[in-house]
Amino acid sequence: MISLEDWRAHRSRCRSVVGRLLLAAGLGVLTALPASVWAQSDSLSLRADAPASYTVREGDTLWGIAARFLDAPWQWQQLWQRNPQLASPRKLYPGDVIRLGADAGAPRLSVERGRGQPVRLSPGVRRAPTRDAVPGLPLDRIKVFLDAYQIVDPGVLDDAPTVVAGQSQRLLSGAGDRLYAHGDLPAVGATLGVYRPGTDYRTPLPTGQPRQAAQQATDQTTPGQETLEMTSRGLELQRLGHVKVIRNVDGVGELQVLDAVQEIRNGDYLLALDEGGIATQFQPRAPETPVVATILSVPAGVRFIGRYDVVAIDRGRADGLETGHVLQVMRQGERVRDDTRDAWVTLPDTEAGAVMVFRVFDHLSYALVMRASQPLAVGDRLVVPRDLRETVASGGAF
Repeated sequence: MISLEDWRAHRSRCRSVVGRLLLAAGLGVLTALPASVWAQSDSLSLRADAPASYTVREGDTLWGIAARFLDAPWQWQQLWQRNPQLASPRKLYPGDVIRLGADAGAPRLSVERGRGQPVRLSPGVRRAPTRDAVPGLPLDRIKVFLDAYQIVDPGVLDDAPTVVAGQSQRLLSGAGDRLYAHGDLPAVGATLGVYRPGTDYRTPLPTGQPRQAAQQATDQTTPGQETLEMTSRGLELQRLGHVKVIRNVDGVGELQVLDAVQEIRNGDYLLALDEGGIATQFQPRAPETPVVATILSVPAGVRFIGRYDVVAIDRGRADGLETGHVLQVMRQGERVRDDTRDAWVTLPDTEAGAVMVFRVFDHLSYALVMRASQPLAVGDRLVVPRDLRETVASGGAF
């Protein structure tokens, strides 16, 4: 049987060989591989200083715990010792003890419940502690984006009612105030969210798409200029609060503000959007299919992006993204001058960090930066993590 120390030494040698294979193969071949190949990432990258055991503490996150054992925390599921009572590590509690061992020569994790109580594998119902389970992400960093942000088709605002006046002609309204809205309002007693539009996330149309109205703009450009036709991937809305319809007279409604996190003002929209079913438990893992995305913006408005900043990316549910998916950030290589050959050279892209997707819409997602080795920026590329690409490259399926 291979010891854990032997496995670590073997892993170090394999990683060097795999890295050379990846460089030789190139990333372009990855998109042609079948999806089943992408799901075969069995090469675990165990940290050299991984502890033999770790006791879960208050304030821990699943990502943070996984990062104690793995160079790539999204490989957590592969390392976890599965059993009928613990189908996944998503239900860890403070006081639980995680132990690192070996099984048939491969590293595995197992858990003991608080106070050293081993997990019973016999049939039966396990009573969960009354404590809160360890979250996958630091929820305080993303709470506002779970609670108050939506990405919608811009068309939903076309016929939406809007706030036209506050109580006693106030320009701003808060909780407990009355306000007035104009438009097609629901019946008395209905509750609506008050929303304010934010960024309209727009990207160039794929090659071959009809140009339609943008053709005029292109035709009007000066010679030598070219205008790309842009399409909206979604409009960001921030919910300011909730209102209740008190009465409705000839298309003008009187409403009471039930709650408000910001002042409501004239021009804000009233919408009945679905606000339920948002995930708060996240299991870090790599996508099973190749995904290439781009950082579109930072909703907080910062210029340089660092750890625990939220970013909006241009891929969503329609592209196969799910909550918990981890993507690696690649900084585009700089263009430098080769004076000897009188030519410009583009340096290779470099790994700059990793993000985890925590909320997914049809064509956009919000992700949290989990690590950053250098400041990230809008326009940086996001790809499937390196460990999965190395598995493909080392499999010989070219």
